[in-house]
Amino acid sequence: MSITVPKKKLPRLILLGSLMLPLLSACNNGPDTSEALPHLSRADTYAEQGQYRSAILEIRNAIQTEPDNVAHIARLAEMYLQVSANKQATDLLEPWLKDAPQVVALPLARAYVEQRKHLSAMETLALATPETDSKKLEAALIKAEALRLSSGPDEALAAFQDISNNNPANVEAITGVLQSQLQLRNSSAALAAANDWLASNETTPAILHLKGAAQYQLDDLESATATLTDAVTGLPTSDMFLPLRGEILTLLARVLTEQGKITEAQVYSRILAERTDSGSREQSEAAISAIRAGNFDEAKTILRDMRKIDPDNEQLALMLGTLTAGTGELKEGAELLSENLDPETSPTRFIRASTMAQIDLGKREEALATLDRAVKARSDDNDLLAMHGILALSMPGQEAAGVTSLSKAISNEPERTRLRVALARHYINSQQTDQALSQLRTAFTTQPADWASTAIYLSLLIDSGETREAEDVRDSLINGYGNQPQALLLAAIADGRMGNSDLAIIRLEQLAVDNPDMQPARLALANLYASVNSPDKAVEQFLAAAVITPNVIGPLQQATQTYGTIHNVEEVQQWLSTVADTHPPLAPNSSLLSALIDIQQGNLEQARTILEPMANEDNPIGYRAYGQLLAAEAVISAQAEDYSTALAKAAEAITIQPDSVSIALLPARILITQGKNAEALEALQAAAETHNNHVTILMAQADLQMNQQQNQPAIELYEQVVTAQPNNVVALNNLAWLLREQNNSRAIELAGRASKLAPNAPDILDTHGWVLHLGGDHEQAKVIIEKALALAPENAEIQTHLKTIKAAM
Repeated sequence: MSITVPKKKLPRLILLGSLMLPLLSACNNGPDTSEALPHLSRADTYAEQGQYRSAILEIRNAIQTEPDNVAHIARLAEMYLQVSANKQATDLLEPWLKDAPQVVALPLARAYVEQRKHLSAMETLALATPETDSKKLEAALIKAEALRLSSGPDEALAAFQDISNNNPANVEAITGVLQSQLQLRNSSAALAAANDWLASNETTPAILHLKGAAQYQLDDLESATATLTDAVTGLPTSDMFLPLRGEILTLLARVLTEQGKITEAQVYSRILAERTDSGSREQSEAAISAIRAGNFDEAKTILRDMRKIDPDNEQLALMLGTLTAGTGELKEGAELLSENLDPETSPTRFIRASTMAQIDLGKREEALATLDRAVKARSDDNDLLAMHGILALSMPGQEAAGVTSLSKAISNEPERTRLRVALARHYINSQQTDQALSQLRTAFTTQPADWASTAIYLSLLIDSGETREAEDVRDSLINGYGNQPQALLLAAIADGRMGNSDLAIIRLEQLAVDNPDMQPARLALANLYASVNSPDKAVEQFLAAAVITPNVIGPLQQATQTYGTIHNVEEVQQWLSTVADTHPPLAPNSSLLSALIDIQQGNLEQARTILEPMANEDNPIGYRAYGQLLAAEAVISAQAEDYSTALAKAAEAITIQPDSVSIALLPARILITQGKNAEALEALQAAAETHNNHVTILMAQADLQMNQQQNQPAIELYEQVVTAQPNNVVALNNLAWLLREQNNSRAIELAGRASKLAPNAPDILDTHGWVLHLGGDHEQAKVIIEKALALAPENAEIQTHLKTIKAAM
């Protein structure tokens, strides 16, 4: 909301400044030295004459004479607000908020709200303690404007009307009323309110501007032209092109154009153009054109050149950050986005780019914090809610927030089935089948032809034993979408999983005939043949699927595995050689699979002969396979006690496959073999950091620390594992054992969960029985330990535990 200056009255800045003068001595703990007074007096004079640049310079001079006087800082910020330099005001005031909230909170809240940062404005306003009537009015106006930005015009209108009724001459109050009414498209009400106010108060350009906007909405172009012309004429002379002048001229040019008065409109358009940096505009257009044409390097060069000229331009930084992050320069892009992004006001596309970049860099917590703030500021932005919800669901301890965000997004847009699927996946992982089915049922009812969500729905129904409902869904697909191959595919897969193999095979064979390039149908048919013990037919279909996408190794790999169920290793490798001859497009992957078999068989020299020529980044699959070869060679070197070679090969393998958890664990395992446990723990910590605390790595850390009797760190790590994987039996058991004396009730609960999950594992039962014994429940402990001993009668530890328990009874 703009701050207006009525004609023939002192600017609001001067009035507020006069209220601040008594603060000068208070802030300095002594009488006013008067060194700053001449500068402040001249600033008032310049501001009254519209000479804002000179006024700002004088206040800066005052600050130089008394740099610790916060009143001068606040006065300069008020001047910045006068000319809508809101970001400068914010940067000036923020450092003082902690030490002098009574002076800076109100103008800082005003600066935030002028930047549409309503959340920051309300948080800052809560720190203000307005004591005078004028400051209470200021706070009420800021709160009402923040309400308009956050909750919408309905609530804001009521707030502004209440303020205006109590302060009928206040320009900002009536401005808020008019803006809210225009936002609600209540044009007639806005026009009536503007006329009523103007009839009782001095004509003000800001109110004339909004009156003209109301007339324009009502299509009264002639009246709008007259009103806006009066607004332009009534604007005070200034040495700066203030935003209000630009807004009035823009609307006036549009109204004149729609009236057909092109020549007059061009006059105002030229004035606006003269105030625009045409060079920057042309460069921006060139950058956008380059992006549209796919010339990303050219676009980045243009944007970087523009930033050299205008380094503080946040929009330029965000555009460049999005572009660099999206074209592989991840670190630069992430830094540009995070440094220049404002979660409250930046467009959603930039927040999305920043979030993705932070996640790619492993900074998931920072990404979630950005989205948290963005969602609080724009609680009805469904794209933000969806991003926040999906990310939060993937992070331990944040699931509840994720469910809340996704649920709200779904409530706003019930037709977004993919959000329902994301929520359903969370419920499935949390073993909340009923909640998952509820979401999937609604998704199916809303969009049955969303094949991905319908596939998950059918699968969950079958998994949870809801066969009747699965049959109903299958029938609705056949009856309603019988001409759609995807529907028939889902129906056939469902039949196969429900035991109707013959019918499923018939449908899938027909699908393969009618749609020979429909790879999912061939894969489903191959899997079904494999399940009914027809491996030859399965291999035939897997091969047919592989030919459809010869660069994808998966189908050929499945064919190889199936062939291997009825043939030995030598026969499999001979078969792969035949496949390479009969299906030339599959030759590279055939050789690759043969090399992987060599690695498994320990024929590392033969594997190296095949893989070495493939070891380049232009061949991703071959390159990764070469990484597996290096990992295998590292293990062989470690077994030969050539630890330096083993560690070197492990490091190279990690470079090739940085996302592989098993390879990331290699250095630690080699170091443990050497007996270097401290170095192994350091290696595991490094692996955890680069793999976002992957559960497998946390388990390895916990196990090693437990073996080293570093019990407290081990407990903390096992707690993280149990949080991420509530059904991890080993983590539950080991954590229960570590807690057996310091927190016996928790140990009993954990061990009980483990024994339910693994009721025939003697070590798990032994832990459960022993912690019960330590808790005083000897009877139940005896029953469980006896079962453990029956499963492992030679286990000396279990024997000892049973004797101890019997002795305690």
